[in-house]
Amino acid sequence: MAAARDDMDERILDAALTRVLQVGIRRASLDDIARRAGVNRVTIYRRFTTKENLIDAMLAREIQRTLAEVTTIATATKGVDQQIEETIVYVLTRTHTHPLVTQLLDVAPEEILDFYTVRGQQSVKSGIRYIVHVLESTQKSGAIDQYDIRPVAELLARLAHSVLLTPVGDLDFRDEDQVRAFVATSIVPLVKHGLPTRATADGQGRSQRAKSARSS
Repeated sequence: MAAARDDMDERILDAALTRVLQVGIRRASLDDIARRAGVNRVTIYRRFTTKENLIDAMLAREIQRTLAEVTTIATATKGVDQQIEETIVYVLTRTHTHPLVTQLLDVAPEEILDFYTVRGQQSVKSGIRYIVHVLESTQKSGAIDQYDIRPVAELLARLAHSVLLTPVGDLDFRDEDQVRAFVATSIVPLVKHGLPTRATADGQGRSQRAKSARSS
């Protein structure tokens, strides 16, 4: 299906989301979705071909909605440190509080792992593309250092996906204060300066050895 969607596509996707949140993916039949959307099955098949394609399109739309909200937050926030903090905190919070996580756990817990591992590649790739685009623009503006942004984008997208599946470790990502402290001390510097390169690490090692030699 083309990226551009018309009103009927949106109505069908709304119906699919509502029904999935009510009964889970497997029990959300195309007949149920068609009735809720006010169309027939043929219309859904003509526009999405299969139920699997419809579910994928529904997930892609939710990802795009989240990323659009991230853009809104960044635009409304002053200062690069605060922009990074507010947007990353939002993403890390939203990943495990979105209804497609919380309500699926209630109505179809057996589906949640399959849904976010089998289809996880789609959300991770979308996240990486979005982060790369944002960081490229931010580098051009001079707000962050020049570095290879793809490893950082990969790490951030995979972090969000990991938090979605397992929000609690040594750090509890359900606690906003803990999330903010983690983002401020770890993620903000990462986004501003990038990952240390081999050359940087070697240079720091030589500098440290030189200092030790002078003091001995």
